[in-house]
Amino acid sequence: MKQFFGRLAERAMPVTYNNLKLLARVDPTDDSLTGRMLAYELEVRELRAELNEVRGENRRVVELYDLVFERLREDMPLRATPMPTSPED
Repeated sequence: MKQFFGRLAERAMPVTYNNLKLLARVDPTDDSLTGRMLAYELEVRELRAELNEVRGENRRVVELYDLVFERLREDMPLRATPMPTSPED
């Protein structure tokens, strides 16, 4: 059964089948070009995940920054407020 599907895949999609056979034999610790390419792919995925974390943290910092300055504007004790006018004036 395995040989049947192997021959079918080889006839239907020869380039993809050859690439899959090549990748099945690749050792990620190998210094060959394919091994290095796989190592780089893993590193890129890790870096993308870290970048997404940094973006999320940056978004939270911006939200906190906005919250703090909004609160400062609301609660400023020395804010200029008009003096109440007395009816006697």
